[in-house]
Amino acid sequence: MLVRIVLCLSILGWHVSLAQTIDPSNVTIIRDSLGVPHIFGKTDADAAYGLAYAHCEDNFSGMQEAVMAGKGLLGSYKGKEGVLFDFGLQFLNIDSLVEARFEQDLSAEFRAVLHAFAQAINDYAEANPKKVHLKKMLPVSAKDLVKSSTLSVSLMAGLGMGLKAVNENRVEEFLGSNEAHTGTGSNALAVAPEKMADGNAYLLINSHQPIEGRFAWYEAHVVSEEGWNCVGGLFPGGSSIFVGSNPNLGWGHTFNYHQFGDIYKLELNPKNKKQYKYDGEWRDFYIRKAKLKVKVAGMKIPVTKKVKSCAYGPVFENKYGSWAFRFAAYHDIRATEQWFRMNKASNYAEFDAAMKMQAVPLFNTVYADKDGNILLHSGGKVPKRDPKLNWTAPITSNTSDHRWTEILDYGQLPHVENPECGYVYNANNTPLECTGDSCNWNEYFPGLQTFMYNRGERFKYLMETHEGKFTEADLDRIKYDFSYHPDGIYENKFAALYNLDEAKYPDIADAIQKLKKWDRRGNVDNMDAALAMVTHDFLQLAADAPFAIYMVRQAFLDEETAVDAVRKAKKLLMKTHGTMDVPLGDVQRLIRGDKSLPAHGLREVPRATDTKLHDKKKGIYKVTGGDGYIQIARFGKGGTQVRSINALGASTDPQSPHYNDQMEPFTNHEYRKIHFEREKLEAVAERVYHPGE
Repeated sequence: MLVRIVLCLSILGWHVSLAQTIDPSNVTIIRDSLGVPHIFGKTDADAAYGLAYAHCEDNFSGMQEAVMAGKGLLGSYKGKEGVLFDFGLQFLNIDSLVEARFEQDLSAEFRAVLHAFAQAINDYAEANPKKVHLKKMLPVSAKDLVKSSTLSVSLMAGLGMGLKAVNENRVEEFLGSNEAHTGTGSNALAVAPEKMADGNAYLLINSHQPIEGRFAWYEAHVVSEEGWNCVGGLFPGGSSIFVGSNPNLGWGHTFNYHQFGDIYKLELNPKNKKQYKYDGEWRDFYIRKAKLKVKVAGMKIPVTKKVKSCAYGPVFENKYGSWAFRFAAYHDIRATEQWFRMNKASNYAEFDAAMKMQAVPLFNTVYADKDGNILLHSGGKVPKRDPKLNWTAPITSNTSDHRWTEILDYGQLPHVENPECGYVYNANNTPLECTGDSCNWNEYFPGLQTFMYNRGERFKYLMETHEGKFTEADLDRIKYDFSYHPDGIYENKFAALYNLDEAKYPDIADAIQKLKKWDRRGNVDNMDAALAMVTHDFLQLAADAPFAIYMVRQAFLDEETAVDAVRKAKKLLMKTHGTMDVPLGDVQRLIRGDKSLPAHGLREVPRATDTKLHDKKKGIYKVTGGDGYIQIARFGKGGTQVRSINALGASTDPQSPHYNDQMEPFTNHEYRKIHFEREKLEAVAERVYHPGE
């Protein structure tokens, strides 16, 4: 088979290096009862090959889209939606950076992993040609994978939101001083052994993503004879585990919102639009061309766009002005290697060394291990800014003083290690609140995230007010809390909604009364929560931004917007359900294929549930994000125990029995146990095979 594949690829004009070719017989994929792949390889490269092949079997469409993003071909496949990523690749010059730095910046060990991962995608495509969406995508190279991952993490680290803010002329609202927002949240919690009733360290991994699509969590377990043995979640195109555990340690990520870069509004020369003012002088832009293709009505239309750069970085121009971007994320291609090093770490010192690479440009990391260590580190590439200057976006003082050249060192970032309080947590809130009050990190730097969300308030309150040691049942109750905190951020920011005067608005007086008596909980049988959830949805639409923006922006919800949302919510429920007295679970559903289950939770509660109107005639909202992949790990002298669950299933194929077979346990807040040992896995395996068989 190996010779046949190499010959086929050679005939097609694809260059294949035999020195890097993986023999699939050295790779074994064990599918457990839920179809989750456990991959065993002789080398790390073998294991990476198996990871990619298994992921292709379960979600080849997602894998292809990840590759297209790295090759600048998403516009050719997805049209206008995809070409934005293609433009980003060239706008940030990531394609050229990876070509120049691939051999120098990545270790030979990790390059071998990437080559093997790419080979597996090519092999799967060769064996399944009818599933290939875009032939021009092939062959896939290791560099394509790095381009894709570098683009993705750069957009996550503030650039995506920055481009949206500039495009909509909402820079001050989205990225002003002490403000940020996102559609993606997360929860993570670690508790030290001395705070646990059974003496084992506890770790909750609960990163929130869309539950379907290219950035939905996929669970896998990767093992090699070279010391790789890690189970957890990753995205299509990911060459190692992003959040998860190995037999010695584990970690979860949550999004953090430090200012990872700056946006500058440039002053153009009125006599020469090819020049901008810098340090009191007119300077020429550097101009190059981005060549793109956009799929329109089945045809691929070539588009050429001029891309300008200045002393700060790439420049985006629109009718609102010329905007320069300066972020550190798109200058480093090593993010996926850092995750690989974290996967293979066997103790705190090795994990710490991986973290100090500072190649992953954002994220809080919550950590626990078998030696009883716990940690919260709020990391990423934060610019080292002069604290005497004003860094409020957009920056209009176009001088070299605002052109930073370094990032903060690892030790200068928020860091709480083994606090006496015995626990650390993060729910996208400021890292200034991450443990008990007496143990918090309390330093400062320009760009530090200082705002809170409801989820952070709930974790803080529920952890602080707990008496005695924690049991897993105690921590389950905290993780699956459905509530908005009394007299907290939510109640404060949404005061206009809950202070409406029934007499002033008689047409919605009954809805106003219903909201006022609501207990602020999102359990499926709650008879008032459906009205609140639908009202929240209309408020989100009115803001044209994620729901969380209401909790972090300086402006409060105004009465006019609140009334309009309540009026629309009442109208929808009355039209579709005939009443506002309907259980939340009848309106909010977890849906995939022929399964539809009532869904607990609401936006921005610890049991996070994001929804979108799915059936306008029936008034059904479908869960689209929030809680998805959840892993709980326990580390102690008696060994490591890992349990997990995903929102839907391991496969995206509607014909697969694992398309939606995790929905019931997920809805019931149940987990399945994960074995690290091959013998135990094979004893209960659904299937054991080599890739390609």
